[in-house]
Amino acid sequence: MFFRLNPVLRTGLTLAGVAALANPVAGLAQTAAQAAQTELNNSKFVSQIGAVTAYGLKFTGLGVKIAVLDTGVNAASPDLAGRIVTGRNFTVATPNTSVADGNGHGTHVSGLIAANRNSVGMFGVAYSAQIMPVKVIADNGAGNTAWLNAGLRWAADQQASIANMSLGSTAAFDPAALKYAVGKGMLIVAAAGNSALAQPGWPARYASQSWANGQIINVVAVDSASKIAAWSNRAGDAMNFTLAAPGASLMSTYKTGYALMSGTSMATPVVSGAAALIRSRWTYLSAKDVANILFVTATDLGAAGVDAIYGRGLVNVDRAMKPVGQVATPAYGGKTVPLYGASAGGALAGAMKNAAQAGLLMVSGVDEYGRDFTADMSRALVKTRPLLADELFALNPAVAAPSSQGLRVSQGNAFAALPVAHLGFMDQATSLTQRLPIGAGWAMVPALASQTDKATAASLALTRTLPRDGELGVAMTQMNEQQTFLGAATQGVLGLGHSATTALALFARASIDEHTRLDASVSFGSTPAAQGSLLATTSALSQAMRVSLTRRNALVDGDGLALAFEQPMRVSGGTMSIERMVGTDAAGAPMIERGSVSMKPDGRELRLSLHYSVPMGRRGSLQLAAMHRSQPGHFADAASERAAAIRYRTVF
Repeated sequence: MFFRLNPVLRTGLTLAGVAALANPVAGLAQTAAQAAQTELNNSKFVSQIGAVTAYGLKFTGLGVKIAVLDTGVNAASPDLAGRIVTGRNFTVATPNTSVADGNGHGTHVSGLIAANRNSVGMFGVAYSAQIMPVKVIADNGAGNTAWLNAGLRWAADQQASIANMSLGSTAAFDPAALKYAVGKGMLIVAAAGNSALAQPGWPARYASQSWANGQIINVVAVDSASKIAAWSNRAGDAMNFTLAAPGASLMSTYKTGYALMSGTSMATPVVSGAAALIRSRWTYLSAKDVANILFVTATDLGAAGVDAIYGRGLVNVDRAMKPVGQVATPAYGGKTVPLYGASAGGALAGAMKNAAQAGLLMVSGVDEYGRDFTADMSRALVKTRPLLADELFALNPAVAAPSSQGLRVSQGNAFAALPVAHLGFMDQATSLTQRLPIGAGWAMVPALASQTDKATAASLALTRTLPRDGELGVAMTQMNEQQTFLGAATQGVLGLGHSATTALALFARASIDEHTRLDASVSFGSTPAAQGSLLATTSALSQAMRVSLTRRNALVDGDGLALAFEQPMRVSGGTMSIERMVGTDAAGAPMIERGSVSMKPDGRELRLSLHYSVPMGRRGSLQLAAMHRSQPGHFADAASERAAAIRYRTVF
C-alpha cells in the first residue's frame, strides 16, 4: 500500500523574503520588540488556537518528544536548532539515522510544531518540544505501508508521546502498527486529506475504531476565519475524534528558509503542538486524556455540537489549559470538596491574613481529568469594607431605658440588652431580659438574644445594685453561631462550620446624674477546637470591650446622646492549621502539606462612635451617627476610617 503527500500550495521564501512580507519598508531596522512582534505575526496560527495562554503559564512543550513521520527534516534550518533529536530513516534497505529532507514537507511540518521562538522568521506551537524525525516518505513524496509500520513501531518503542502523521494512503490498510502504538500509550495525530471528500482518508479515518481508544485524532483544515478549507476532507464518520486547525497558507521552516504551505498536512502539526502544550503541563496524562481534553474544549464550528464537517471544532488551547468540570481538593475525613470558598470579617480575619502571608491559602485541586490547578484562596478573603449607614445606627443604639423588674423585649444591637461585649456583632437581634430580685440588692438576670443569620445567645447574670442607681455584675454567656465562626462568615474550603463560644463578662453601670449613665463591659471568650474541610483550629481565646456614656435631654427635651468606645471581638490566643493539596507528583497523585499560623491578629481595631437622636413631631425622630475606626478588622496596616450618616424615622 502506498502513501502520498498532497500539499495544496507551496511558496518558497528566503529569510529575507519573510522579513519583506512582514515589513514592506525595505531596510528598516527593527527593535527587539518589533522583531518579536513580526515573528508572532508570521505565526498567526498560534494566536488563532489560543496557544498564548499556555505561554503565559510558562508551558511551551518542554520535555515532550514528538515523532514526525514524514520526509525527514533539514537539521540545518536555523529555526530548528536544538529542537531535533536522533531519528531514523526507513525508506532505505537498511534503516539508518540519516533523515535529511530532500522534499521540504517534513521540515515544514516540524517547524509548525517546534520552530524556535527567537524573534526570527516564525515559531512553532510547542516551540520547546523535541522533534524526532522518522523518515517514512521518500524525497519524491511517496511511501509504503512497510516503511510506515516500521517507523511507527520504532517511534513508539522510543517513547515518543505523540506521532504526527501528515500523510495519507490510497486506501485502508492493515492497522497493526497503529494498534501497537496505541497500546504503547502514543497519541497519533493524522491528516484528514486534501481531496474535499466527506470522509477523511487513511490512517486518520481509523480514529473512529474502538481499538483506537480515542488516541487517534483526525485533523481537518480551516482558513484564517476558521471556515473549512474548500480542499480539506471533512470529519465524516470520525467526527467524534476530529479537530479542526488552521491549515491555509501557514509559514514555516523550509530548507534553510521558509515557505507558505497549505493542507491538512499543515493543520495536523498545529494540533500536535497543542497536545504537546497540554502534555508539558501535565506529564502524567494518558494519550486518551490529552485527546479528550482537546475534544471537549474545542470551539464549536458549523452546526451546533459535533458535526460531520468540523467534528469537535477548532482546537482551543486557551480553554484546554483551564479546568474541565469542577475542581475538587482532598479534604478532612478522606472526602473531596469543590475548590471554592470565602471568608469575611469577624475575629478570624487576622488568622486568615496570617495564613495568606505564609502562603497557606495556595490550594490545589484536580479537574475531571485529574489535572491539578492551584487557586489563591486569599483572593476569597473579603476585606473589611466601610460601614453602611444602617450599621452605623445599629452600632450606636438609641439610649435604652433603665433596667426594669419585668420582662423586657428589645430589637437592635444585642449588647444593648445583654451587657456582654462579645455580642456586639449581633447588630439586629431580638432580645428578651428579665430582672429577678433575690434580696439585699442582688438580682439574677436571665436573657436570650437571637439573630437568624448570625447567632443565638443565652446569658445569666448576677448583679448587685450600687448607690446612685449603679450596678455591678458578672454574666456567663453561651453564644452559638449558626452561619459564622467568631463573627466571620466562612464558606467552602475556608469554612469552619458552626461555633459555640462561652464568654465571661464583667460589667458595671453607674448614673452620673439623673440624665447621664456610664456603662462598661469587658468579656473573655473561649471557643472549642473546630475542624473544617481544610482548616482546623485549636481552642481559641477571645476578648471584647465596650464603654458607653449616654445622656437624655442633652440638648433639648426628649433627645438622646450616646458616646461609645469599643474593641470588637478579637482573638487573643489559638492556632489555625491548614492541611491542603499543593500539587501532584510525577504520577499525578496529590501532594499534601500542612502548616499552621497564630490566630492572633497583628492589630487591634478600636472604635469611637457617636449617636444622637432628637424628636421631630409626635411620631418622628432625626438621628445622626458618626464613627472613627482605627485598624479596621484588627489589621495593623489598615488605614483608619471615618463615617457619618443622618436619617429621619417615623412611625405609621
